[in-house]
Amino acid sequence: MSLPADSAAQLGIYAQLAVGFAGFAGVIGAFSRFRMHAEATAFRVRAMVALALLLAVFSLLPMLVAGFGVSEAGIWRICSGVLAVVSSVAVAIMVRQASVLYRVGRLMKWAAYVLSTIATLLILPLFAVAAGFLPAYAEAFYFALMFFALVTCSYHFILLMVAVRLDESEGVASAELWEEPSAKQSSGGSHEPRAHPGARKRAGRRPAGGG
Repeated sequence: MSLPADSAAQLGIYAQLAVGFAGFAGVIGAFSRFRMHAEATAFRVRAMVALALLLAVFSLLPMLVAGFGVSEAGIWRICSGVLAVVSSVAVAIMVRQASVLYRVGRLMKWAAYVLSTIATLLILPLFAVAAGFLPAYAEAFYFALMFFALVTCSYHFILLMVAVRLDESEGVASAELWEEPSAKQSSGGSHEPRAHPGARKRAGRRPAGGG
């Protein structure tokens, strides 16, 4: 049995966005310099790549299961169970890594709490769907977690882009700081030094003494 056209189209959009985010994460992580700490930057790049891969895989999984002739309800039940297990492992790993970073001030603590709490609340219904409960909302719960993964990926992407922009502005500021002293030296060198007032008085008294 095949998936409905609307569901298949939505899954295709998620797959395309996931591939785009994975490519952006690789380019940003490889060729950019960041103002943020290296540990936080590496964590965000890893989180983006992991979320993008999860989005890509679970965008294609329902179509793969449908190819075996499983009913629509069975498709979402199977995919929900797999997504719940994999997402739980991914959240546990990310929370463990984030807890180390925000303890030393590398990440925003409240953001880690909010993201992990929302992820947990969205994962729990998927376990219920996999157990046979709430079959009418199976597709909705599945896409809700997928959408949250996309939002989280976008959040890390925006912070990485902000870090790159801050790094460039710092480079411009540092260049201006280096140019300012040299400009002052060049402009100050063109003026003749002023003579001391006492020297002028002595120079004015010499002709009178000689007469």
